Amino acid sequence: MKIILIAVIALAVIAAGFVFAAGPEPHIVIPGDVLWDLGLFQVTSTLMAAWLTMLVLIVGTFLMTRSMKLIPSGAQNFIESVIEFLYGQVEEIAGEVNARRFFPVVATFFLFILMANWLALLPFYKAIGITKDYGHEIFHEIQDKAEAGKPFDKDKHFFAWQMEDAGGLGLVQSGAGTFKFDIHTGEAPGDVLDRYIIALAEFYTDFAPSHGAESNGEAEHGHAAPEDVAAALAALNADPKAPKFLPADAHGEGGADHGAVESVALGQAFGGVEFPGDKVAMVYPFFRATFSDLNNTLALAIFAFLVIEFWGFQSLGFGYLGKFFINPLKNPILTFVGFLELLSEFIRIISFAFRLFGNIFAGGVLLLILTYLVPFLAPLGIYGLELFVGLIQAIVFSLLLLVFAVGAVEHHGEEHDEEHGHGEAHGAAGHHEPRAVQAH
Repeated sequence: MKIILIAVIALAVIAAGFVFAAGPEPHIVIPGDVLWDLGLFQVTSTLMAAWLTMLVLIVGTFLMTRSMKLIPSGAQNFIESVIEFLYGQVEEIAGEVNARRFFPVVATFFLFILMANWLALLPFYKAIGITKDYGHEIFHEIQDKAEAGKPFDKDKHFFAWQMEDAGGLGLVQSGAGTFKFDIHTGEAPGDVLDRYIIALAEFYTDFAPSHGAESNGEAEHGHAAPEDVAAALAALNADPKAPKFLPADAHGEGGADHGAVESVALGQAFGGVEFPGDKVAMVYPFFRATFSDLNNTLALAIFAFLVIEFWGFQSLGFGYLGKFFINPLKNPILTFVGFLELLSEFIRIISFAFRLFGNIFAGGVLLLILTYLVPFLAPLGIYGLELFVGLIQAIVFSLLLLVFAVGAVEHHGEEHDEEHGHGEAHGAAGHHEPRAVQAH
């Protein structure tokens, strides 16, 4: 009886999900969505998410510590416990002296990565942003090629959702229809226009081509049947809420000398398109998971690499280079090992960047797909998994940074001891601190 009840509840939740929480067909893009282009500097959704994470950390820390007490309680007790735990872990690995150097950087990496990963699970991420009007953009692409008098020189793929408004602030609508349109290399602007007329008629009305005309560009491109183009245009004109193609006025704006496009099938020129009802547009979200963009993970990896090398030179001076450049006349094997060490220093950048990027990007894609396929119920388990993954990635990145830092400040010291026979002297001195402390 309990199993039946659970099954009924699950089915009811899934049904409610399809009504209230079904997402549109996912639009998966690897780079961060560009929100504002400021010349050489682009503000992307992932960069906005990074700024939001920093704001949350700074404001949150200020609020929790603005009234410090000798005997902590509440929020102060929580943040002090977190910091004390993190410092204890760093000290256990790096030793007391090096922990004081490493802790600010390692703890910052850990808290920033963890907070960024967990904030990315909030509902408004990838849901609210700037809308881009693809309905008009496709026509403008055709206009530009028609003005140039050239066929398209590369493939273009357009993906958009059916939305009430385009331009300005937008919200991803539950279960929105998906509009797709492809332009092929070598196609003439007039042929693309004919297919665009058919594609919009299929999307907005009950029209279906009767002569096998390929509207969305998935088949081999060619001339659309004139009967289909004429019927599609008539279907659009008959529906007051459907898009309307505006005939070009040769004596006014939008005429033959102002970007008009002539239909191959109809022999008629059009100067524009209007969308009196729903638009075809795409929401470019203000926020997307910070580390679902390789640029951000690469930035962290490069900084981690630089700070590790800085600590190495700070502790050992130019002698730090001794672990990479060894006289081949003395020991050819160690020379080769030194070359591998040098190569591994730079490989760490790739390892740091792609490990974090791969896990976070894959989790985001999985959530998008499940929200679209089985909304509301299936993503709940994935959200729990992503909380765990976000924590693990923060731990792994910070722990590797710490381990590499310890190796950077102690490695040359060990080799120096072995080379001059001082290894036993160190042991006899009774030092029990970690090697990183001795090197310092």
